[in-house]
Amino acid sequence: MDKKANVLHRFIAKAIDLLIFGFLSEMFYPYGFLAGVLYILISDGFFDGASLGKRLIGLKVVTTLDEKRPEFKESIIRNSFLGIPLLFAFIPFVGYFLLVTIGIVIYAAEIYFIIKSPEGERIGDRFAFTRVVDIRRHK
Repeated sequence: MDKKANVLHRFIAKAIDLLIFGFLSEMFYPYGFLAGVLYILISDGFFDGASLGKRLIGLKVVTTLDEKRPEFKESIIRNSFLGIPLLFAFIPFVGYFLLVTIGIVIYAAEIYFIIKSPEGERIGDRFAFTRVVDIRRHK
């Protein structure tokens, strides 16, 4: 099994994906927010297992069992922990409070697992049986 992907590279790739989420949200208002959430959920099912951010940085997602590219199902499972808190924004009045508080807790847990796990698995990876690898080291 390869070493885990570079943590800084993973954060940069996720930042790029979140910029894409923001772009979709703003450019296609009022439905862009849902398009952005959909992108976050299915993004790792494209480009041989890489979201646009991962693709630009040189990372990809593989399944832990056979190291194949994940299907959209695995992408949705692994990214639901990041995408579902965004849906709290639709709840009137308290939605943004829930989005921020629950989102911070979930994102902090995901970051903790990325850093502390020997394979760099976050919670979503454990449920989807996936992991992120560096394309240059994974052949």
